[in-house]
Amino acid sequence: MTGGYDGAYQNILTSGGKSIFLSYQMTITLTEQKNQTLAAEAAKRGDSPETLLRDLIRHLPLASTTERSMTGRELAEKLYREGKLLNLATRRPLSPEEQAERERLARLFASDKPASKMVIEDRGPYEWLPTF
Repeated sequence: MTGGYDGAYQNILTSGGKSIFLSYQMTITLTEQKNQTLAAEAAKRGDSPETLLRDLIRHLPLASTTERSMTGRELAEKLYREGKLLNLATRRPLSPEEQAERERLARLFASDKPASKMVIEDRGPYEWLPTF
């Protein structure tokens, strides 16, 4: 048997000096054991199960205050869904064929000059202009 409690969660917003009431109704389905635990805890406090649940919800932090930073994986998945990443990294080692292909490409694009030297050469000569 399951026990269900219908309760309304009410929130008050103030806009332009007017109060706006928002209500949400929720049905919670519990196993018999959970229902008995809830009823026993409510009885200890001298409250109904509905009141106990409302009090517990009232003391939860607001969603906006519990905002957290994305993990690296979550960021990668978001960028992948947006089409900014071609694929997601996997935690498996490269196969011998993949490793050989990477080494071939590294040799193909390798240079005997460091990247910093190539950048300096691409800039061309500096022209020092008088500042007075």
